[in-house]
Amino acid sequence: MSKRYLLEALTLGVVLTGLSYIVGLAMGWVTTLNPVEVFAVFTSYCSTWLCVRERRLNYVYGAISSAAYAYLFYSSDLLASAVLNAYLAPTLAYGWFRWRKDEITRPVQHLSLKAAPIYIGVSLVLWFGASQLIDKLGGTMAFWDTAILGLNVLAQLLLDNKKLENWYVWAIMNVIAIYVYFSNGLALVGFQYIFFLINTVIGFVVWRKSMLAKTDVPAQPAASVPLEA
Repeated sequence: MSKRYLLEALTLGVVLTGLSYIVGLAMGWVTTLNPVEVFAVFTSYCSTWLCVRERRLNYVYGAISSAAYAYLFYSSDLLASAVLNAYLAPTLAYGWFRWRKDEITRPVQHLSLKAAPIYIGVSLVLWFGASQLIDKLGGTMAFWDTAILGLNVLAQLLLDNKKLENWYVWAIMNVIAIYVYFSNGLALVGFQYIFFLINTVIGFVVWRKSMLAKTDVPAQPAASVPLEA
């Protein structure tokens, strides 16, 4: 079963990366082939699909993709995105352990109202601090670039703990990312985030179905105890 999901992810990664490049060439968005960008986009597609399928292997591909993106964004002077991916590459280990093995994976749940302020508060503080730092360092589009950072951290924390609401946050972040990356000449990455935006709908539907399937399992009747004579 795991091999099937991996084959799905690799196939989808090749097809979507190739489609992104073809469309980029046709539209004039892509003039040169950046191997690092292609590799980062490919591994990111793989990671995203494995995540939708609730396969823990998504964290391995996610870490590889994040390392590639960190270098790519640093080269493009998108410092907040570079810092974000440099941060994600090692910290994805947290999600790997939180999800547990696929056979006993953590169930999908809603984010509780009690926990929501903690998640949001941490992300807002990080966003504000990063925006001040990146602006002083002269990073490109500091406000929007750090918005991607803050929203990505929030979405990743929700995803690591398998909260259904992570897909809402990814959707908002994807819209901002499309604007930022296209504006900075990273057409393959920007085009990828269009697919990611569509994928938030797919991910939400699949995860919600998984959540409902686990909560709708009827309770097993208690074993009857024979009456004593």
